[in-house]
Amino acid sequence: MSQTGVRGIAVGRDGWLFWIGRKNDLVDLYTESAATRRLLRRWVRLVEARVRRAKALGATYVHAIVPEKIAIHADTLDRPFPNLNDPPGARLGRLLAETEAERVDLYEPLRAARAEGPVYLQTDTHWNHRGYIAAYRALCAALGIAPAAHVVAATGHIEHFVFDLGGKLSPPVDEAYFAHDFPRHAQRSEANALVHLRETGRVAGRGGFFVGSRAVMHNPEAADPRRIVLFGDSYVFDQGPRLTAMLAESFCEVHAIWSAEIDWAYVAAVKPDLVVYEIAERFLRRVPTDRFSVDAFAESRVRRELKPHLIDRLRRLLHLR
Repeated sequence: MSQTGVRGIAVGRDGWLFWIGRKNDLVDLYTESAATRRLLRRWVRLVEARVRRAKALGATYVHAIVPEKIAIHADTLDRPFPNLNDPPGARLGRLLAETEAERVDLYEPLRAARAEGPVYLQTDTHWNHRGYIAAYRALCAALGIAPAAHVVAATGHIEHFVFDLGGKLSPPVDEAYFAHDFPRHAQRSEANALVHLRETGRVAGRGGFFVGSRAVMHNPEAADPRRIVLFGDSYVFDQGPRLTAMLAESFCEVHAIWSAEIDWAYVAAVKPDLVVYEIAERFLRRVPTDRFSVDAFAESRVRRELKPHLIDRLRRLLHLR
């Protein structure tokens, strides 16, 4: 596997791109070591505490880890990479199996789907349509509900786009992908200030305006009356038919929060049946503290963004006078 000219990106066969971290972070995480074992034990203690706290609030805590693309598409590599057959997320899953935590295994469903074709985008870190549907099926099975037929039977068309990893190359590389979609019964009923700021287009293309996003989806036609609070990252909370949109077609109410930290005050206020937590495997390198207020964080981030624009506007008004 040879590096491109871009630090942190590795290239497999046939142009497959992988994010390994600017300091080979993924290699360190995948390497079996005393440090990795300590890290995973800290995660076990955190998840056990979350299970207890959710139970005290009348909810069930469900933990899901998104495998790294490099583990599922190992067949595209041209040199060895440590422990691809036993990634750290899978090792954490075995440790959690010895606890009371409800967990969702995404490794085997994605590997099974991989037998039918790629499940990740070639030039991005995220799933393609086949990967999202496989993950959605696995989550539904773990949550005790049949997948919504109209989601699984999603239709779509071919589009071209420059995804994250392809966009870091020089020149950028685009990718043809199947843009799948499905009829939407769920509607967004609420979103916080950070979501609204992004939707203005003022921060389009700029990083740092995702963590702290919160939206609420309602679906009176859903088969399952349960309420979910979903904490996760870009695999669940982003525009398009990702896991938030999929789960909102199955459950009557889904609160989606882009955060690796759990806002327990928010959970207590919502009183959900399920607290579902998703994290990409590469983010296991940091163990959250769960001292977080999603809306306070979002409002602070918006104020910091808007302040320079308000100052510029004031200066222009003063100049006109």
